[in-house]
Amino acid sequence: MCLACEEQEYFFRLWCADFLARGEMPPGVTAEDLDALGLPPPNKSPTKAKPAAAANAFVCDSPDE
Repeated sequence: MCLACEEQEYFFRLWCADFLARGEMPPGVTAEDLDALGLPPPNKSPTKAKPAAAANAFVCDSPDE
């Protein structure tokens, strides 16, 4: 995955996590989409909601030099 695609995915996950932390479903995102991102469905009580822990989706394929 190129750096631009990784950055876009990262910010999309943050955008979704912000909605989920407030107990809301992100607009245009389905439960299956959240599951594919490794994010939980929204909590109904936003006062006790915690930001979703991001899965380590980054994989560097460049050599260490």
